[in-house]
Amino acid sequence: MDAQSAAKLPFNLKIIPTNRDGIPMGVPFLAMLNPENFSVKEDVVWYEKPIPGKNGTDPTFLAVRPRTFTIDFILDGTGVNTNGVKIPVTAQVALFRGVTTNIRGTIHRPSYLMVQYGTFVNVCVLTTSTVTYTMFDLAGLPIRAKISATFTERIISGLSDVLGMLSSPDLTHEVEVKQYDLLPLLTYNIYQNQHYYLQVAKANRIKNFRKLKPGTKLNFYPLLSAKKQ
Repeated sequence: MDAQSAAKLPFNLKIIPTNRDGIPMGVPFLAMLNPENFSVKEDVVWYEKPIPGKNGTDPTFLAVRPRTFTIDFILDGTGVNTNGVKIPVTAQVALFRGVTTNIRGTIHRPSYLMVQYGTFVNVCVLTTSTVTYTMFDLAGLPIRAKISATFTERIISGLSDVLGMLSSPDLTHEVEVKQYDLLPLLTYNIYQNQHYYLQVAKANRIKNFRKLKPGTKLNFYPLLSAKKQ
């Protein structure tokens, strides 16, 4: 893989195993090719009680279900799209399953997850995944496949005391940028919400948030201050 392709990898789709509090732990799955499709579904639950003798009703709000989102992406083992680098499709599928569906011995269940793609960051769990093999070599081994994965968003009701101390939005945090760090993900780690990354960029006078310079120190101000920037 050439330097240009390697530089793009941090911006590709990442599925990161986390603990219950949403803190990354373990080796993530990094897609070599970006998603073909990305859809987000939101469901609002209403109670509709029929009124005798009348048409229609006035629905009563009950709840908003957790968001679900579906990502379709390609696994390629031909090397055509990855500058000659050939990673067997079966190995890529195994890596994906290792992160998303394999039972973890310590928690007796699949991992909690964080999905990050561009500015989208979400803590979630995998609900369904389908692997469709679309190309085979002369020996019948798959060399290309498509994964369609659906995730359900998690709402973390309470962060641990340690996480609270490290990520409190009421404190100013200084973070040193490491190679391949992404501003939306850094912002999520501090505020538990990636949507403030533009305010953080403005507060730190960053002209191009997609190209953070390793070694740079960024200030993440208290949430109210960040909103005012």
